[in-house]
Amino acid sequence: MVRHLGILLVIFASAAMLRPQVTTYARRPAGPYTPPTGSALFHEFLFDSVGPYPVFMASATAGIHQATDNPPEWHQGAVALSQRFGSNMGITAVGNATRLGLGDLLHQDTSYYRCRCSGVWPRVRHAAVSALIARKYANGDRVLSVAGIVSPYAATMTAVYGWYPARYGAKDAFRMGNYNLLGTVGSNITFEFLPAKVRKLMARVHLNSRRVADEP
Repeated sequence: MVRHLGILLVIFASAAMLRPQVTTYARRPAGPYTPPTGSALFHEFLFDSVGPYPVFMASATAGIHQATDNPPEWHQGAVALSQRFGSNMGITAVGNATRLGLGDLLHQDTSYYRCRCSGVWPRVRHAAVSALIARKYANGDRVLSVAGIVSPYAATMTAVYGWYPARYGAKDAFRMGNYNLLGTVGSNITFEFLPAKVRKLMARVHLNSRRVADEP
């Protein structure tokens, strides 16, 4: 448990150290901040839970778990593969519901916004740190995201005690939650570097999800 937590701390500390001085890279002009509406939150939930990216990741992860027989109690075959895929989709949905629901309750916008900066490392840092940052509904100021921290572990805890084999417990949920949080960082980096044409297409298909919006 301590080892996995240490990995997370090293990643985020390293990302923080990559931040250059403001004068070393250009920034695009900022737009006005507006808090998300209920409709926008619902669309983001759909985009992040059953959109092409989560479906692809759930499929890829299910294939890896199938190849490594994880968990072994689910065995092999088409039924086992579908069970692993469904488990991954369930974890994703619970995590997003927790993040968006708790964020709204705390009046914090947990949506990811692409960085207005330029340069690879500033953008990577922005994507990594954004997993732990939210914006206040009132004025758009950045704050520590309680929902962003809690949701990965709430999702894996639900899986462990909801449908995983009985031998799994809190320690396993915490370990899985660490990887879930790292997955959020990876997802942010993916959306940060999507080509402009792909972002425009996804914005039209997914009703202008904030996932493809620029940082206000």
